[in-house]
Amino acid sequence: MALKLRQIEAFRAVMREGSMVRASSALAITQPAVSYLIGSLESAVGFALFRREKGKLIPTPEAHQLIDEVDRLYESVDEVEAVARLIANHQRAVLRILLTPALSTGACVQAIGRYAARHPGIRLDIDTAHRATILRRLLSGHADLAVLSLPVETDRIVATSVFTSDLVCVLPAHHEPPRPNTITPGDLAGVPLIGLKPSGVIRPIVDRWFSAANVTPRFDIEVRDAWTAIELVRGGAGAAIVSRISVPPFGADPLRVLTLAPAGHIEIGIVSPASLPVHRTVGALADFLREQIRLKPCAASSSTCRIATAPPD
Repeated sequence: MALKLRQIEAFRAVMREGSMVRASSALAITQPAVSYLIGSLESAVGFALFRREKGKLIPTPEAHQLIDEVDRLYESVDEVEAVARLIANHQRAVLRILLTPALSTGACVQAIGRYAARHPGIRLDIDTAHRATILRRLLSGHADLAVLSLPVETDRIVATSVFTSDLVCVLPAHHEPPRPNTITPGDLAGVPLIGLKPSGVIRPIVDRWFSAANVTPRFDIEVRDAWTAIELVRGGAGAAIVSRISVPPFGADPLRVLTLAPAGHIEIGIVSPASLPVHRTVGALADFLREQIRLKPCAASSSTCRIATAPPD
């Protein structure tokens, strides 16, 4: 027995419409075509599906039995269509996301939260790790994507730039810079610095910034992440150069935040393993973050660095 989908469609239409004429209109085919499909279906199943009484088409008991199964089949198709709509709206996606500590609070993670709120069926598994650990977990298949600074020095990772973040200098409030908004390498000559480790993205940029001005920086302390550097500044250990997105809103905290002159910046991007097809939700999330995150410079009269995101709808 080899049933064809068109035969089943014709049978269902006749059962729902009550006549071959109305079924032909519903299917947008001729009445003889419907009659042929019903006849071929009866031949295939080996029993009659309809009989005529006084010009009316009467379904046989076997037709009633069969339509129950056909309706269940179409209900399953409807379920498949519903799931497809959910997938199209990123509501069946499961994403394992890794963030560096600098991005695990503030604008970036807030934007991820808004994306999740707009796609209530999405499942997110978010973890924080340092850069080297993130890359290992991505390449070993233990995460789907990560948000971190670019570039990534491996062709086994696909990177999509999302936004840029200026580099800023964080200083204790008692430090009086020559200018209210910017700071130069010369201004930091002899100042004890908390430096990010050279293995990261920021430190080489900072080293070049000092080198171009023929200034030798005084790195008394080296740390792995911006949070630690900022807390050391807060404790009075010196100054630190970090990305603006790493700087929390200080409020009344005794800290100054100044833009580098000449300016420097880093790129922040979404990265995923090159060995796997790019999940369409990864691209949608990247577009959303690019649209949402806007980094604003520090206010001239305040030590608070404002990191703004697009307001929720």
